[in-house]
Amino acid sequence: MPVKRKLPSLHRLSPYFTVAVFCFAGVVIYLQLRAHSLSEIASDIRGIPSTKVLTALALVVPGLLALACYDLVAAKYLKLPLRWWQPLGTGLLGYSITNTTGHAVVVGGILRLRLYPRWGVKAGNIGEIVGFGVLTYYLGLSCTAALAFLFEGGGLAKTLSDIPHVGDILAHPWVRYTIPAVLLGLMVTWFVLLATLKRTIRIRKHDFRLPKPIIGLLQVIVSCADLCIVASVLWVLLPSHDGMDWLSFVGIFAVIQFISLLSAVPGGIGVFESIMLVVLAPIAAKQSEVFAMLLTFRAIYYLIPFALGGLTFLLMVLIQRKSTDPSKILESDP
Repeated sequence: MPVKRKLPSLHRLSPYFTVAVFCFAGVVIYLQLRAHSLSEIASDIRGIPSTKVLTALALVVPGLLALACYDLVAAKYLKLPLRWWQPLGTGLLGYSITNTTGHAVVVGGILRLRLYPRWGVKAGNIGEIVGFGVLTYYLGLSCTAALAFLFEGGGLAKTLSDIPHVGDILAHPWVRYTIPAVLLGLMVTWFVLLATLKRTIRIRKHDFRLPKPIIGLLQVIVSCADLCIVASVLWVLLPSHDGMDWLSFVGIFAVIQFISLLSAVPGGIGVFESIMLVVLAPIAAKQSEVFAMLLTFRAIYYLIPFALGGLTFLLMVLIQRKSTDPSKILESDP
């Protein structure tokens, strides 16, 4: 009898998909920048006004605090006996690292397993906090993109129409209004479920506790605030706005961020930049200016917090190494 071969699972194919997407993004960046030298890009980085850089740096702190509030809302959802600064500080440290490394579930879970148990939080609850944070982020992405597309000041159609090759399609009203309609439909469905279903649902032998509607609302608020602030960091660094209003840019930023997350490339590095290079090309005198701005944004919002967060976490591990009981770290709920 012929031997049946099993098709490779999606889990096994995902690393190849990630590498392929990263390589494709690299090709796009090369094609966009092949007319510019490294020295030209470096000169453009040095040419970014210091006022823009300082403004962007000032926005990083409230942006990371909004992101850290994911853990604070998760603690309220789980009714954990924690003081407000404990989940806020843990979230701040965790997200400052996973923003760059990606894999928020795995890396973020490992970081929180080192911090939360010292306050009596069980491993099961830590897993719920991480999953809750991922859900919060996607809710915010959906809401931010939908509202920005609906209420932007008219610059969105122009920006989309200027994108090479696909501009006419993206700028079509059917596309511009279908995206927010679908996203808002998903949001409404989510809140209807929160208001009508039982607090615990079972999916594939796993029980999931649905939050109360007020917690769901807090999820959307903190995530939208986070995304609006991080989009503003990039907005102030733009070499030119060329008629594109802030709300239009926030909507575009949210969609590009969503696409870069789907790529599974850590931190969306390369994927985010390649799409932004194509989208923002019409508003700059040359592509090297856009790429210089994107590198500066990556350094300000990702690499600096990553370095500070990683150093802080390392110091905490070294200090607590002798006092931490490893058996409590992996302790589960009874």
